[in-house]
Formats: sequence, structure tokens, C-alpha cells
Amino acid sequence: MTVDPETKFGIKIQTKAGPRTLAQKYSLVAGVIYLAFGVIGLFWTGLGGGTDMMNDMLFGIFMVNPFHNIVHLTVGLLWLLGAFALTPPATEGLNLAIGSFWVLATLLGFLGYLSSLAINSGATPDNYLHLVTAVATLVLGTGLLRAFGGRSHATTA
Repeated sequence: MTVDPETKFGIKIQTKAGPRTLAQKYSLVAGVIYLAFGVIGLFWTGLGGGTDMMNDMLFGIFMVNPFHNIVHLTVGLLWLLGAFALTPPATEGLNLAIGSFWVLATLLGFLGYLSSLAINSGATPDNYLHLVTAVATLVLGTGLLRAFGGRSHATTA
């Protein structure tokens, strides 16, 4: 007996374009932004140096190095996967995981444990960007707003 992925895991790749949920729209916007930051960052830093603290400032605000840019590219691609390939519940689950990742990155950044990503400790623009991203992802990307509004996946457009 063969079990399809939707039955086994609750995830089904979308084959038709329909109205997107708020979580999918958020994934699309966040994915494009983080993918763009990663690409621009790689043009800025190049691939040399890896995890070195290079004092390269993206837009004159954010410290980056090649490893930091690769993390942004990876997260951006995951968000685009959620926007285009996953069902609404799977996209919300992905956003919950990514939002949790940004919460952890924020905490570790403020504490100074992310120097390999060129993130300084304390109140830096990188740490505040990650905090805003975490909150936005957990609120807009996980169905939290829908829980207060009482709308289902089928009626969210």
C-alpha cells in the first residue's frame, strides 16, 4: 500500500495557483527581501573571508560577511518554498520554524554569540532587524491573526 505525502506528512506541493493566504503572502514578501539582501550582500563582500569579521556594512547599517549572506539566501529560498510550493498549513509551520530561528538568532546576537556571522553583541541594527523579522514572522506568518479573527484557511485570501 502506497501512502501519498499529504496523508503521511500533511504537506502537499501546490499544483494550481489560487488565492494566497496571509502566511503565503508574507512568505513571498519576506523571501524576496531576504533573498535580495543575500545577493546584494554577496556582491558587497564576495565569497572570500567566510566567517571573518570583515567590517563590511551593507547599506552602511548592517554588518555582513559571506557566511551571513548565505544564511540570508537560504532563509529567503525557504520562504519562497513556502509561498509557492506548500499548502497553507505547511507554510504556517515553515513560518513558525523560521520565526523561531529568528528569535534564537536575536537572543544569541544580543548575547554576542554570533560573531562568526559578523553580528556584534548588544543593541546593533542586525539584532533589531532579526527581532522585527521574528515578531513579524510569528504574527503574520503563522496564522496568529487568523486565530483572533476566526477565519479559516479556505476563507483567507
